[in-house]
Amino acid sequence: MKKGVVNMTFNAFVQKLYPLCSNGKMPADFVIEVLSEMTTEQDDSIFDKGNDYLKKIYNGTKFISQKSASAILTKIDKTKFDSFLYERLSDDALIELAASFESEIGNVTKDDVTTKLIDLLVSIMKQIATKRKGTTNTVAPVTNIDIEKVLAEIVNNLAKTPQEKLDVVLKYIPFNVDKKILSTNALLKKDIKDDVVDYYTYIEYLFKNATKENTSLFDRVGEAIKYASDNYISQGLPQQSVFDYMVAWLKQKAASANETACKIMISFFVQNCEVFHEIT
Repeated sequence: MKKGVVNMTFNAFVQKLYPLCSNGKMPADFVIEVLSEMTTEQDDSIFDKGNDYLKKIYNGTKFISQKSASAILTKIDKTKFDSFLYERLSDDALIELAASFESEIGNVTKDDVTTKLIDLLVSIMKQIATKRKGTTNTVAPVTNIDIEKVLAEIVNNLAKTPQEKLDVVLKYIPFNVDKKILSTNALLKKDIKDDVVDYYTYIEYLFKNATKENTSLFDRVGEAIKYASDNYISQGLPQQSVFDYMVAWLKQKAASANETACKIMISFFVQNCEVFHEIT
């Protein structure tokens, strides 16, 4: 890494924080919380953005502007962010957080991980604020071939994970997505259906191919996904929150940084009955 260059984006930072630190918040609300907890005042226009815009920042399809990053840097409160993490997380969660960010902040302990994280976050903001016009926030287009390659990598990575003993039973009884997603979650329902139409057959092929060498793979992955999903559902979280948590869970489980591919994979398991239950 070149000196002074931070090899991490803001959306990648908040996505890594999300599974441990979001406390049930939606991704858009969590983006605002992170920005609020690192600043003394919240008077920049970024704090007035709507949920759709903020969720796109979380996903990496929209970005914090140079102007907003510069304004945030003038209001930085490192102690406030440090306290925010310490008050929210247990010692075990701080240890897990340190492990999650090891590639960015090095081998740290639960006692200094929060200090290192706010330093990293400030560095990310500085990089946004100082990039030359015309080079900031450019994203290469994602093709179906790219996504299929990442989906294959996710299945391969899941095949390498150790088997867990989980108290869960797979039912193998399919229900239409319309019978599992509430009518009030129309956008979530549409996204899942679109993913299923585009990629269900391909993902099914990937698992069939992988189970030739690892016959228990599909059941093992299904059990892990159902166990995690049922845990989030039991907390009374909204369906959109459960879905977002499952995407974050899969990113960590499969060691994948690709948000889109992980959403597609979770959509597959919604259709395949391991995520969400029939509405009664």
